[in-house]
Amino acid sequence: MAAVKETAHEPDEVSTRAWDSRGFRWLWTGSAVSSFGSEVAELALPLLALVTLAASPGELGLLRAAQFLPFLLATLPIGLLVDRSRRRPLMIGADLGRFVLIALIPVSVWLDLTSVLLLCVVVFGAGVLTVLYQMADFTFLPTVTTVHQLADANAKLAATQSAMEIGGRGAGGVLVQALTAPVAMAVDAVSYLLSALSLSRIRVIEQVPVRSARSPLREVATGFRVVWTNAYLRALLGGAMTFNVCQEIFTIGFMLYAVRDLSISPAGVGAILVAGGAGSFAGAWFGSRLTARWSYGKVLLVALALGNTAPLASALTGPVGTWAFELLLGVFFVMGIGIGISNAHAVTIRQVAAPAELRGRVNAAYRLITWGGIPVGALGGGLLASELGNSFAMVAGAAGLATATLWILFSPIRTLRSVAQASPERTSY
Repeated sequence: MAAVKETAHEPDEVSTRAWDSRGFRWLWTGSAVSSFGSEVAELALPLLALVTLAASPGELGLLRAAQFLPFLLATLPIGLLVDRSRRRPLMIGADLGRFVLIALIPVSVWLDLTSVLLLCVVVFGAGVLTVLYQMADFTFLPTVTTVHQLADANAKLAATQSAMEIGGRGAGGVLVQALTAPVAMAVDAVSYLLSALSLSRIRVIEQVPVRSARSPLREVATGFRVVWTNAYLRALLGGAMTFNVCQEIFTIGFMLYAVRDLSISPAGVGAILVAGGAGSFAGAWFGSRLTARWSYGKVLLVALALGNTAPLASALTGPVGTWAFELLLGVFFVMGIGIGISNAHAVTIRQVAAPAELRGRVNAAYRLITWGGIPVGALGGGLLASELGNSFAMVAGAAGLATATLWILFSPIRTLRSVAQASPERTSY
């Protein structure tokens, strides 16, 4: 990564040019359509298993495991592959592969050839390709932007994904209800084809990365070393790990408490989750404007404090009685705002702080560790809820979420005036 020269006017001048970039616009378009399809499938796939195939709870759990396993098993080798290859062809290949695999689902249903085992194999393969796409996308984005455009670019991508989360799941329900789950899965498949076509329109020159003579194990280990020795990445890693563990505890406690103790209907629970998505959209869309007025580190710290502390208000659901539903709507909306801002800002710091030639491996190490906290939190949440009560699990998770901000408070991130200060040229390992 070339040294970044900061001037008083450069960020504004670059920002002016940013949205004239065809490369970013096509990347943005591809991300939007594939995100929409993914959210449609998020609802359609389990419904297809339950309704069309009459899957048992155990089979449904197996299907969910098949979706999740690639993020644990494939992340490290794919991170190495991304650092050794051009990223745009990898992304196009991942999209085309997902189009073929997901299209097999409705075709097999229509030909009466499908089974839960087939679904598991297909979604596992599609999950591996999703890991490939996401890892390559993380590394490719800085190719079509400058360091000063990254925050704005990530904010727009995050806002788009939040909007697709809201619209895609709503559309998925309508498609399943009106046209059946296989048709909804066909829509998901087509979304990946459209994304591949969009990415093919990007005209950018990518240099073939120089391959190291070191063993793959040593190259993978380098990603872990950078994550741990870089003060910015280490703080984000600790915060994300804490957040993921406690978020799972909070979510499991909330779902059980809302449905069983507060008797909130499934539609009501859905409305609360949509409020979170709406807040995330608002935060991601307007977050970059805040950094134009205040320092990067301060905006990130305040956003984290807002989003990570808001769930504590869920402890008031008992005292407010019949207003519990409205309180939870507000909690999730405010939480979403904080998450929308902080996610885009944190991703930008990770992209800038990681050396360009190591970005894939650094991202792989980061994701493996932070995503590893999800099953830990899920098991912990279930145990707390069963032993100490649903409300206790929800509030305990909320309390843990509030502590995630401390990783950033006591790190150099809070003093960042601009994200460029986190670049490797200005950071010692």
